[in-house]
Amino acid sequence: MESSDLRREENYNEFLRLCQNNDYLDVTFDEESGGVSAVHRFHKFDKQKGVFADRRGDYERKVLEILRKNGDRIILESEISSEGNRICDGLLNDIPVEIKAIEGLGTWSISTKLLDAEQQHAKTVIFYFPNKDLYSENRVNEGIRLANSSPKSKGVWQTSNIIIAIGEQLETGWNKKATPIEGWSVLEGLRGQNGANPFTIPPSDAKLLKE
Repeated sequence: MESSDLRREENYNEFLRLCQNNDYLDVTFDEESGGVSAVHRFHKFDKQKGVFADRRGDYERKVLEILRKNGDRIILESEISSEGNRICDGLLNDIPVEIKAIEGLGTWSISTKLLDAEQQHAKTVIFYFPNKDLYSENRVNEGIRLANSSPKSKGVWQTSNIIIAIGEQLETGWNKKATPIEGWSVLEGLRGQNGANPFTIPPSDAKLLKE
């Protein structure tokens, strides 16, 4: 079985499992790409108004859509920690991930968010730029440099564990030359935009919808 077929099968099995779990909402499988997304009922979407959205939580919802269409498995988990520790947003292909939206041009915004994600025990960060004018590769690289040079960091950040999404799609050329961290495969690019058939199954109804 090819790796893409295996990933699709794994994602579909995860989709069926989550459909049976009433703790997860908006369980969605994309038939075109084979991607899956879901949101734990105790995941907290930021309700504050964003610069480019009615609510900042809408940025996370957009990232879910982008990654699902890319064929990935993105699950936003509960942000309630029994031990009182800060935790990250969820799992991207089983890797702890934090989603960070960039709404301004501040010099320290990238590095500050990387340091924050490190405190949340994230292994991968997705930077979402709702406006393409806010993004530049040099800006992100400088943010990585500043974060890794901070005494608060263990110097863990590199291009292979940072994902860039801009507007409606992934920045596919960003980390194509990077060496993936263990257990992670570099994203191959946005698939499934044309003719995709994403659908959502309520937790109480675990049957597969067909056209």
